[in-house]
Amino acid sequence: MRIGVISDLHVDLNEKDASRGEVVRSLSGAALRRGVELLIVAGDLSNRCDTTLSTLAALEASSGLRVLFVPGNHDVWNEAPTLPFGRDWRAWDSYRALEVFPGNLARGPADLPGGWSVVGDLGWYDYAFGHPRFSVEDFDRMRIGERLWQDKVNALWDRSAAEMHRHFRDKLERQLAERTAGRLILVTHAVSHAAFTVQPPDRQWEYLNAFLGSPRYGELAVRHGAALAVCGHVHYRRRTVVEATRFVCSCLGYATEWADPGDIAGEVERSLAVLDL
Repeated sequence: MRIGVISDLHVDLNEKDASRGEVVRSLSGAALRRGVELLIVAGDLSNRCDTTLSTLAALEASSGLRVLFVPGNHDVWNEAPTLPFGRDWRAWDSYRALEVFPGNLARGPADLPGGWSVVGDLGWYDYAFGHPRFSVEDFDRMRIGERLWQDKVNALWDRSAAEMHRHFRDKLERQLAERTAGRLILVTHAVSHAAFTVQPPDRQWEYLNAFLGSPRYGELAVRHGAALAVCGHVHYRRRTVVEATRFVCSCLGYATEWADPGDIAGEVERSLAVLDL
């Protein structure tokens, strides 16, 4: 089976008019040209859960492909002044609203032909990728100098970052343990391997790397014999291998990070990773 892997589409930031669907059309076209049979999107489609849902529906409709998805931190934002459902809306509300999409792996694992299973969820960060000279209290502030990590104000959960990380880690471990090693795919939005953090980090990224994810997700993938571990979030396109597990991070990212910010189709084509199971 041939799968396509991509994340961090950020359609509301990468298109002057997201309703035109340029990212969706480009991704559908690239996937079909390259013989993709299943598309996995590892989060951060937009800054609003309703826009993310409409983008997922449009992607399935335009490509005719089955789409599997995990939410990203931006997908659960409650960013003012564009709150979709009022100022009392919080991250859990967006997270649960996104569960109406049938391919959302937060609802539960997906089975594929050939005995493959896809397990996934958003994931969160436990600060393990940050430099040890910073304390937990330093990281909890999510600010270094003038730079504020926007989850601090836009992704409001009912518990600490460490507790959110443990919630997702424990959920994923239970699901992985119930499935067959060797035919497993783990998908998180949060970074699952240190190779995908900002390296070498300057002083600012020694701090900000803390908010990218956790090595615990990668350790889960290796320990349970996952053949593939997919993540996003950091806007890199990199791969690495640990034992029998291939790690893939393949993000579209922001147009401001592209060689040509106007070349949506070309950048989507370059960011779509195609893998044969």
